[in-house]
Amino acid sequence: MFNDVSDFIRFKRQHYVFVAVEGIVGVAVYDATEHYPTVTFTIRLHRKPLYYIVNLIVPCCLLSFVAVSSFLLQPGYPERLGIGT
Repeated sequence: MFNDVSDFIRFKRQHYVFVAVEGIVGVAVYDATEHYPTVTFTIRLHRKPLYYIVNLIVPCCLLSFVAVSSFLLQPGYPERLGIGT
């Protein structure tokens, strides 16, 4: 029903990609005399992997490198405790 999602995309720098947008029109009946129109939208999004790489993997690798490198310093080095914290 709604195949063109270009109106929804306004920003060039996106973390998500629209996979599918679907709209279903229906009628909800609560009593024999009351009929209410309903519209149900289903939006499927796909997150780009760059978000995970920049915000999760790179900081974890950097912190691991700093923690391991603090053990490689000499025990009498005055900044050994400052580097690991």
